[in-house]
Amino acid sequence: RLKVYDNGDHTCLVWLPDDGKPIPDCRGFSIRRVSKGQQVYLHGFVGFSDTDKIDPKNPWKFPVQRFMWWDYSIQPGDVVQYSVVPVVGPSKDQLSLDPGNASPLTPAMTISGQSTPHVSSFFNKGIVAAQWVARQLAAAPKKSKIKDLVSQPGNQLRNALSGLLRPAILALLAETKKNNGKIYAALYELNDPELIPALETFGKDCNLILANGAFKGNKPPDNDENAAVRAQLKGKVTVIDRIVPLGHFGHNKFVVFCDSEGTPQRVLTGSTNWTCSGLCTQANNGLIVDDPAVAADFLAAWNRIKDAGNAYPPALASANSTAKTFQVDGCKVTPWFVKTSAAQDLEFARNLINAAKEGILFLFFNPGIFQEDPMHWTLLQNILERHNPASQATYNADLYFCGVVNQDIPQLTKPLDPSTASPSSVTLFKNGVEPPNRLSQDVLVPHNIKSQFHGWEQELLGASMVNIHSKVIVIDPFGENPVVMTGSHNLGFKASNANDDNLVVVEGNAPLAAAYAINIIAIYQTYHWNSYVEAHRKDPQVWHGLVDNDQWQTGYLSGDK
Repeated sequence: RLKVYDNGDHTCLVWLPDDGKPIPDCRGFSIRRVSKGQQVYLHGFVGFSDTDKIDPKNPWKFPVQRFMWWDYSIQPGDVVQYSVVPVVGPSKDQLSLDPGNASPLTPAMTISGQSTPHVSSFFNKGIVAAQWVARQLAAAPKKSKIKDLVSQPGNQLRNALSGLLRPAILALLAETKKNNGKIYAALYELNDPELIPALETFGKDCNLILANGAFKGNKPPDNDENAAVRAQLKGKVTVIDRIVPLGHFGHNKFVVFCDSEGTPQRVLTGSTNWTCSGLCTQANNGLIVDDPAVAADFLAAWNRIKDAGNAYPPALASANSTAKTFQVDGCKVTPWFVKTSAAQDLEFARNLINAAKEGILFLFFNPGIFQEDPMHWTLLQNILERHNPASQATYNADLYFCGVVNQDIPQLTKPLDPSTASPSSVTLFKNGVEPPNRLSQDVLVPHNIKSQFHGWEQELLGASMVNIHSKVIVIDPFGENPVVMTGSHNLGFKASNANDDNLVVVEGNAPLAAAYAINIIAIYQTYHWNSYVEAHRKDPQVWHGLVDNDQWQTGYLSGDK
């Protein structure tokens, strides 16, 4: 049984034997892909020993010893079908394909970031501690710095790391300009050498609320990270300054696209700052809702921010403290804007988290510190509380968790010695009971991977200390009521109480939930593998290739892996 999920960036294949039992003599699987009348066999990247070399004529002899695989070699618009074929034999030297036990060829699937007709999502690659990045850097001129390469329009690495996200943003801008439309943007940071000229093409029809970014003080020059680009754009586009004081962030990253009359048509939001690092060296997402009513709601929020000047007047919080729900493609879309008066946005999200029946997946950038007061909890605390037996009303020990957090938060799930805390560390959560897997910088930079682990290349430290910048919660992605929450909102009380932010909650859109779910799982798997490497890289016996028997299946089928 094979299921295939697509988010435009890659396909995720998941399979199991019909009877749930190990396949005798199975040394792994090969994945048969049919596209454009041709078939290829997707294979693993290692053999049964350090000395094995892949046979180009029979790549299936490097099988996959897993029940999940990713196909990153597809492109939007491709029409693909898949079948998983067991690779069997009494030993690694006598292998053959077993088409009789293969899964049926899946129905034709067109690769697209379009989840439903009016809702789409796009992702970048973002994680620079990866094999393909190491290979591309090896081909770059000597002493090249990744920070410089991703700042060059047209650079191959920039284009690859930005994934489908950068082209999607540029295409929206170009289409709107072609139709003589107007845009209304609210941005936290801006420095990208492609996005800035794209804004400039609109002239005064670009209405830009430009905040002061990650500023350091309340007086010039420390109070405005965006001072240089602000000066560059004034006189070219309509710039509205939003210079908020310390303790606040003008943290939005949304654009409302309007027709030539200024009527809202669609909106782009998500986690992505309009910077080189936001596009290329941080894991980010973009959500596009092609609906005039939703776009109008964002434009109303844009006008509230404009009217607030540099402050947070009571009228702003009051207007943000209720939300409208819109019907789009048969699902519910509820945009929340903050600052709110009493964390009404978080309460809305908490009710959905507490209603989860099957599982919760998540990516957090900086949700905030552990809080005792439930009203001040981050949504991460609400998720972990679902595994707390003391919370009788919401406790569910069987609820599946899979999550990555960009910071190390003491007291989640057990007290942590502050002297050993590493605030910039990536942390992996698989439940709300066991201590999370707090990754060191050595995990993010597995510098000895090449010499200790078969053919893997030496990898590198990211250009930015930020690794996960997405802010996403996915609830029951394959259940009856899938939910996606995303936007610029960091999913904690500070965002709700002190920032300009937006949080879009989409209920009932199964393809969108699947797209975000496989993005989260792929990121989790990447860091989980790096963690394994760091834990065992000094042990020459720990792993040197595929297992030459059929017992490797047992752990997967019993749920231990």
